[in-house]
Order: sequence, then structure tokens, then C-alpha cells
Amino acid sequence: MPKSILDKLSPLTQNDCKYYTSMISNNVKLDSKFCSIAKLACSSSLEDVKVRRNIYVDEYQNNPSSSLSVDQRNEDHFSFFRLSVLKNGNIVHLPNLEESLPDRSFLPPQIASRIPLNTQEIAKLFPGTTKETIEHTLFYCNAAAIKGEVKSCPKSLEEMINFSKSALGGKKLISLSSKSTEGSNTEVMIKNIKKFNSDRIVACHEVFLPFAAYFCHSLPSTNLYSVDLVETKTGAPVNSLVAICHMDTSPFPANHVVFKILKLRPGQGEACHWFTQIDLAWIPNTE
Repeated sequence: MPKSILDKLSPLTQNDCKYYTSMISNNVKLDSKFCSIAKLACSSSLEDVKVRRNIYVDEYQNNPSSSLSVDQRNEDHFSFFRLSVLKNGNIVHLPNLEESLPDRSFLPPQIASRIPLNTQEIAKLFPGTTKETIEHTLFYCNAAAIKGEVKSCPKSLEEMINFSKSALGGKKLISLSSKSTEGSNTEVMIKNIKKFNSDRIVACHEVFLPFAAYFCHSLPSTNLYSVDLVETKTGAPVNSLVAICHMDTSPFPANHVVFKILKLRPGQGEACHWFTQIDLAWIPNTE
């Protein structure tokens, strides 16, 4: 399990879980003490969180910002790239891999399972969190799936693992993430490329709720790679990143930002992007 995920494990004791599970079952607001001992972010405004719209899962139907141009939305033009970029010796410009989401822990499954993905219910339980911030995340979670997509918004690590097992059809999994944010917004050289031999992949992107939460989905015709990056002049190691390539973009909505960045139309070509340090990929463990 990547360190970025292990760092999010809940610090709550078994007695804490029993007590607060009872509170939620009785529809009692969760107090600041709970947020503190559970290591949550219960009083964040949209400005505090600085939520960056996740363009890898964005542009679903009825998105009010979908009519804006790439420049108007300050999207990173290096966020997506073509498969031809992944060649040894190629020099690439990395996008910004930094994430501004506050540190939060997962909730234990017995608590998380009692929290519905509903704006009013979450705002009631966590009154310090702004409704606008919650709605930003729930937009992704409640949007209709595109053709061939299986999706979920797990509210705990256990839910994420169970969804991934179900989507991948196996009991043993491997989790993968990028090593760090080193190399953000700089030019680096590709040194080694490893393609994972799996046609079934679950990608999970962290989204904001008062507790650690993810948007996870699986799309057909997807390839996954591990890529080592080095400095262009000295060859010194910079980072090891996970890259995912969606080989069939025909199901993507025509207004998806990927087509604006790559100047393609749906189904006209593949689209790849890097994983940040807090993104996760799950693949079956066949060993």
C-alpha cells in the first residue's frame, strides 16, 4: 500500500468507533472533538480547501463550466498527452503534480457507511464545512457514468478496496501511485517505461469531503505504465510516475477538456495523463 494511503489510516480506537457510530445513527451532529481525534477537516471553506477541479473525471453532463475554454479555466495544457510521448529519451514537460487538499484521515467503515453522499446530510453532520465545497465533490460522485464506465465514490479505504475487487473480478489486488511531486512544471527525460500486463484497471482520484474520500472508476481499453524520469542534462533521477492511457475516447463527452487540450474529437485518438501522489491505480494481482 503506498505511503500516501497508509498516512490516511484512521487513528480512532475501537471504543471511539462504537461511540461515534452511535451518535451518527441517532442523527447527532459530530463535534469538533471528533474532528480533531479522527484527523478530519470539518471547518474548511472552498477558499481554504482550494479545490482544483479534477479534469480527469470532469466534464460530465450539465457541468456549468463546460462551455469555458481551456485558458478561461486555467487548465494545465500538459495535463493530457498522447501515447507516442512515452518513449525512452523523450523530453516531456510535467504538469503541476502538487495537490492542495488538506490532510484528512479515512473514517472507519462502520462510521463511513452511515454517511450518505448527500449534501444536506453531510452538511448536517459536519456543520463547519461549506455546502459549496461538498457539492463540488458530489457533482462527480452523482454524475451519470459514461458508456462502459463503472464508478463509485468510496468513503473509506475498505469501500475502495471492495469496489476495486468487484470491478476487477479478483480477490488479490496491487495498488500503485506516483512516487512524489518532484519535477512538477519542469522538463524531464523519460528513462524507463514499464507497461503493466492488465486490461482491467481501477483509477481512484482523491476528492474533498471532511474525511478522506475518492472518486474511483474503471474504463475499458485502458493501459497503465510506470515511468522513470531523469534530469535532461545530468541524467540524475527525478521521479517515478504512474501514467494511464485511455485508448478509446469515443465514450467521452464531446465537451471533455481532453479534446480541447489534445485538439481531438471523441474516438479520434488515445488520451494519457500522469497520476499525482495521492491518486491510486488498482490492478489484479495474478501471482
